[in-house]
This record gives sequence, structure tokens and C-alpha cells, in this order.
Amino acid sequence: MAKFPPTTIDYLIGQRIQQKRKEKGYTAELLSELVDISQPQLSRYERGTNKINVAHLVKIANFLETPISYFFTDCMLDKAWNNDKRDRYWQELSNAQKDIFVAFLDAVRQIKA
Repeated sequence: MAKFPPTTIDYLIGQRIQQKRKEKGYTAELLSELVDISQPQLSRYERGTNKINVAHLVKIANFLETPISYFFTDCMLDKAWNNDKRDRYWQELSNAQKDIFVAFLDAVRQIKA
């Protein structure tokens, strides 16, 4: 079986995993236990030294309550077709920030002109 070396994309995805994990206040040990992978394996994913298994990424995204697209945001920044900053800005907000923004939009919608 061929082994594919990690790439810049693996590093970027790993950085996003680590960023979201820390934002949620979880240790690597706890997250690895809850998504049923070893802590050293999670560490290798976060450092980008191992390619992440898609099933593991889905488990991590579900546990962190984060859309899977969040983890790929940095992977396509330099592509001409990916120039919509609105999606990127939304993805970078925490869940608390999103809740505040949506509440603000609801309040604005209810104002009668």
C-alpha cells in the first residue's frame, strides 16, 4: 500500500482542528478520547505530519459542532474562484459570535420601516 506524504493542506487542516479545539476549551487528550483516536494520532493530525482520515475529521467536526467546510477554509484562499470573503468571515466566527449576529439580524428584521 502506497503511503502518501503529508502536504501543506494537511498542515492547514491540522491547524484548524487545533484552533477549534482550543477555542472550545478541550485538551488534545480529551478530544482524542471522545472521538476514539489516540492522543499521539490527534497530535500528528494537528501538526500536519499525518494525513487525516475523513471519518476522523467527520467525528472531530461533529464533536466540535463545526461545519466540515471550516477545516478546509485556508486550503483554497489563493484560488480565483474562491474570492467570496463573506463565507470565510462567517466560518471564522465562534458559535457565540454567530448567535449574537443572528440575534442582531432578527432584531433588525423586526423593525418596521
